[in-house]
Amino acid sequence: MPATASAAKRPPVAGPPADYTLTRNLSQPRYESVREVVRLPAFDGEYLYLEITRPAGGGPHPVILEASPYHGTLADRDGTRILPEPRDADGKPLGLTGYFAPRGYAVVMMDLRGTGRSQGCLDHLGPKDARDLKQVVEWAAGQPWSNGRVGMTGHSYVGSTPSVAAAQRPRGLRTIVPSAGLASMYHHQFQGGVPYFLQWAGPIEAYEQIAIERKLPGGDDFGNSVEDTGCGLPNSAAVAGEDQASGRYSDWHLARDWEDGATRADMPVFLVHGVNDNAARVAAMEWFTRRGGRSGDKIWLGQWDHGSGCCPTRRGIQWTYALHAWFDRQLAQRDVDTGPPAELFLSDGTFEGARTGDRTEILTADEWPGRPATTTFAAAPDGGLVRSGAPTGDVAFTGDHRGFLAPEETDGATFRTPPLEQDLVLAGQPSLELAAAVSTPRVHLIANVFDESPDGAWRRISQCTINPELRNGVAQRALVVPGQRYDMAPPCFAMAHRVRAGHRLALRVTTSDPDKVPMFAADAQVRVFTGTGATALRLPVVENAVSYPDTVPLELEQPSGGGPAQAPFSGDVMTKAPGAGTRAADVTSQFAGFEVPSGVDNATATITAATDLPADIDLYLQRRLSDGTWSGDIASGATGETTGERMTTARLTAGVYRIEIHNWAGPPGNRVAFTATFFNSAGEEG
Repeated sequence: MPATASAAKRPPVAGPPADYTLTRNLSQPRYESVREVVRLPAFDGEYLYLEITRPAGGGPHPVILEASPYHGTLADRDGTRILPEPRDADGKPLGLTGYFAPRGYAVVMMDLRGTGRSQGCLDHLGPKDARDLKQVVEWAAGQPWSNGRVGMTGHSYVGSTPSVAAAQRPRGLRTIVPSAGLASMYHHQFQGGVPYFLQWAGPIEAYEQIAIERKLPGGDDFGNSVEDTGCGLPNSAAVAGEDQASGRYSDWHLARDWEDGATRADMPVFLVHGVNDNAARVAAMEWFTRRGGRSGDKIWLGQWDHGSGCCPTRRGIQWTYALHAWFDRQLAQRDVDTGPPAELFLSDGTFEGARTGDRTEILTADEWPGRPATTTFAAAPDGGLVRSGAPTGDVAFTGDHRGFLAPEETDGATFRTPPLEQDLVLAGQPSLELAAAVSTPRVHLIANVFDESPDGAWRRISQCTINPELRNGVAQRALVVPGQRYDMAPPCFAMAHRVRAGHRLALRVTTSDPDKVPMFAADAQVRVFTGTGATALRLPVVENAVSYPDTVPLELEQPSGGGPAQAPFSGDVMTKAPGAGTRAADVTSQFAGFEVPSGVDNATATITAATDLPADIDLYLQRRLSDGTWSGDIASGATGETTGERMTTARLTAGVYRIEIHNWAGPPGNRVAFTATFFNSAGEEG
């Protein structure tokens, strides 16, 4: 057994995972729906735009609230982003409104101030947003058609508004279901002062761009309250000045930090996150971890990424029924089983495969983060990662920017365990003690924890980062003296992973990484110290772990015959202009069409793309509708990788589809070669 720093008890067994499609006593569709618009005056006289879809006739009914900055621009007012399944005959998602209103719920869609059709100035989840959220929750709870019980859900930014609302303790808010959300804007931008690639710029400029676009010709709010155009700029993170370079927790972040209130909120929380989320990093769920397994809480923690363009999770119809069961119990007060308090979805596949839905087993528990043992691995000067007796010494390297594009090529300090003699199940919050000296006043130290397979392939299972200037806390900058050793505690990503016997654990310290903005990396000399009291990795080990095969169905209709999948096909396109997220047909995006014939069993498909030159290419899949138009995205691959992209789909029924290949950031005239491979229900390639 591994040496542990704290005694471990056998965790209570939570039982097998749920197949939520078999949940009994769920509410059923039996209502006709009506939709109305309300312009609600906020505390300062600005009008907030609400759309309510609810059962026709009387009530009272439980209420589901989605509060979003994306309505009318990047998202609809039906809640299809958080609930993409099931779909109608044309393949269009029903969303929250189409699914829950017929089942007896009032679904309220709120445009945050300064977005959509709401007046005012973009507040970036600041104090005005918080007051608005409290007011709207209490307004909804007090309506004649309401039973006084309100729940909130949403994904990404929309998954952050529930925790902000919960921190205000509004009357009537009985539960929240945040997916890939956060409770502090600091976690949107930084990890230990190190800026996240792409998301760092969101509160500086990107969200204000969305707020402005709604006011332009063709925009969702063109011609209304034109004086509000661009008025949110003084509220952006740009006003934090140099703190946006150092990563210091500034007054701007303080005004948008609702973590303590969300942690203390006296209501059941169902939190959903992916450990490999590439937009809302899993570090943002720290507030939930601090709840310490509060009775009534539930967590889904999976291997998936942000699911942009496809889904909030990679659990398909299981997610729909899990959310349905949760709201039925918490809001409609039905006698419904909501499954184990903690379900951790594990995968033995590659890092890329895990992010797009590979699945192997489910680890269940009666709480998060549970009671794992803490196992310590110390860095050794010979590159070892040992459980005890690491010699005193150091490992030196020269930092560079290459880790952003080709992490395997950059210089760094790498430490490995011997091959493990038995499986190691890791679930919880790891920590790192990093003893290091640097040669420059500012540099980013990025420590990845890898599962290294016997063939040498790496899969990241956590990441810990810090700007040494913030070694005494993210709100306090301290001078870095070149060459002086500092003992630091960089914050780490939560983890859920099984390291198989024969694999190694690897700890690698660098100054650049694809996950982070490549700033201050070049020419920094770094020394990582080893030995007693020096660099050590502490991992949460679940002893006597009980897990179950992940075999629950992810779609409602299972094929009866299990015939062959269709044959693969390949092609290539040449990129034109880079779009930086703006997708324009035949300008920043090219398309490749294909048809799925009737009679084939395309249970899943994998589309891979490779570029001749380094570029960030994103993939999206759409289906042609009966009226000849194209659906929204039904699958996507948008990881930020610069050598290629991968997209995995759910079942593809007969019809016409197209692959959109978007040049997010790359040179024009770059050849992108793609291959689509189809698999039947037995996992056999077509």
